[in-house]
Amino acid sequence: MQIKLNNIRFRHGKPKKREKIDPSSLILKGLDLTIESGSKVAIAGLSGSGKSTFLQLIKGFTQPTEGIVELDGINPHLDKRLELFDQIGYVFQYPEHQLFAPTVAEDVGFGLRHAKLTALEKETKIRQALEAVGMQDSVFSQRSPLELSGGEKRRVAIAGVLVLEPKVLLLDEPTAGLDMSSRIALFELLKNLNEEQGTTVIWVSHQLEEILEHAPRMLALHQGVFVADGAPEEQLASESLRSLFGWEEPPALTLRRWLYENHGIDISRPWLVEEMAKACQSILVRNVPCPQAVI
Repeated sequence: MQIKLNNIRFRHGKPKKREKIDPSSLILKGLDLTIESGSKVAIAGLSGSGKSTFLQLIKGFTQPTEGIVELDGINPHLDKRLELFDQIGYVFQYPEHQLFAPTVAEDVGFGLRHAKLTALEKETKIRQALEAVGMQDSVFSQRSPLELSGGEKRRVAIAGVLVLEPKVLLLDEPTAGLDMSSRIALFELLKNLNEEQGTTVIWVSHQLEEILEHAPRMLALHQGVFVADGAPEEQLASESLRSLFGWEEPPALTLRRWLYENHGIDISRPWLVEEMAKACQSILVRNVPCPQAVI
């Protein structure tokens, strides 16, 4: 599903007829953007910059004050095609906002309650959704979601979205509160959904290293405007962009810059440990000390 934003402006509250909108009241200020089907995109920015609002507009939770959101070339609100929003899955930042049923199976299957499916067909879809997030139906289906760990809750919340077979998956800070092993498992899941099923994945993140490693495309949102759009290894190498947000240079980029400036070694994917190790190994035999900034 292609997502296109045309001059999107947004503020809370519906403007009165003929009311002139005060620019200072806008959360999003004239966004123009296209995200192609099957993309994988991270949204970065400071708190309050409009990142969550951006996701909510795509999902259809709210309408733009001005401008058009198009899904596969269709304006769902204008063309009365609101069912298109059902093809977009949304995972909130904290999974407890989505988990409420007595059992995991009931929670995952909640979105199927009005589907014209037999009980067996629903059970099959629930099992497949749980398996897709690495959870065995026989182990987890009858457990209470509230008994699960943070990482398990996150996976159940995602399973509850996947059971509807969305074309687009939106996630608001999906790794918040997760330990490292749960983060790794989550991004492996998102990678598989994107590469094997062609699911468009868009997520909000404050973790630059996470974006650098997992996002082919990064959008940086500042005061309601996109100020950067492109490969994160290129965008995050910009000192002016990092200064605007108060970001520090990710260690992987610091090491890449040092390798290039001092040894002429250019690493295209500095987030891959194997590539960095190979580059460092090639110069360690020369007894050259590593920079303190990246040790």
